[in-house]
Amino acid sequence: MRDLKYPAIYKHFKNKYYAVMGICKYIENKDNSKDLKVLKAFHTELNSLIEIYIKDDEYFHSNDKDLTLVLYKALYDDKGIYARPIEMFLSEVDNDKYP
Repeated sequence: MRDLKYPAIYKHFKNKYYAVMGICKYIENKDNSKDLKVLKAFHTELNSLIEIYIKDDEYFHSNDKDLTLVLYKALYDDKGIYARPIEMFLSEVDNDKYP
């Protein structure tokens, strides 16, 4: 898998630009963590909003313990923050499907 650099601007293979904010790791017991800030992100695979927790400039989620998410914003609209599994975000383009 390729390395993810953040914060950084990425160009999608369809020529759109995205600002990667960071990675989002699983947090087991968010209720015992103090001082968590909460924001919403649209999870691209669940097709729904999820809660993202912020502590000490790090991002966390409570959806799937085996999943690391990439948080990013599209630079061509203002629809908010997106969350996508890191493997999918960094995957190679299928040139047969997208010539």
